[in-house]
Amino acid sequence: MKNRVTTLVVWMALAGLFLNAQTKSDQDVLRKLPQKHCDAWNNRNAHDLAMLMAEDVDFVTVATVYLHGRADYEKFHARLLSGRFKDSTFTPIHTTVRFLRPDMAVVHWSWKITGDKNFDGTPREPRFGMMTMVAEKRGGAWQVVVAQNTNSLLGTPPELEGIKTPIPLPGPAQP
Repeated sequence: MKNRVTTLVVWMALAGLFLNAQTKSDQDVLRKLPQKHCDAWNNRNAHDLAMLMAEDVDFVTVATVYLHGRADYEKFHARLLSGRFKDSTFTPIHTTVRFLRPDMAVVHWSWKITGDKNFDGTPREPRFGMMTMVAEKRGGAWQVVVAQNTNSLLGTPPELEGIKTPIPLPGPAQP
């Protein structure tokens, strides 16, 4: 009897791993995450943008604003998209996906934004940057649980010589 219980527990554990295993479909969903983010942004749809995030998301903006929770994330982005960023266009450039475990992955993606304005309303030059998102599969759907967005300083730092990065530094000075 003890052997049957042990065997059953082992089979259940293996079945659970199989059900949560990463698939090509998971990889595809995660690779499309940056484009979905940019589509919602470019449509000025803060709600669709927020629905990519987990209820308990932690998000740090390029301006080092730390947002916690989907509701604050949506409110903040609704204000941005109806204000200084209402004429902006957000474009993903390169994307990488790395699975940390079958139900958790890191998505790095470089981006370009044009048409946004400074606090004083003056137009900004096009900017480039990189976003890091940690996504977790919850209830069968991938949601961003942690993200950090970073502006790029244009130009290649000399310390990068001889090092190949998975995503080239974004910006016009890059190949």
